[in-house]
Amino acid sequence: MDRIVLEVDDVVGKAYRGFNPEKKKQFDQAVSLMVKKAINDANFAEHSKLLDEISNEAAKNGLTPEILEALLASDD
Repeated sequence: MDRIVLEVDDVVGKAYRGFNPEKKKQFDQAVSLMVKKAINDANFAEHSKLLDEISNEAAKNGLTPEILEALLASDD
């Protein structure tokens, strides 16, 4: 495990400090999952943006879905 520091509002900090060790572990796991999801969502958004840019550039250069399909079919 790696340790990071998160700033939270006073109410959350006070509640967390009042948790027993097992509750803190559950909370830490939940936060870890939320951060992983946020990272995955960001990576997906970046990937989608890159694919859109590639698609737009290909279309600008005259590559249509039909031409691409024909090119892919000719490789068989």
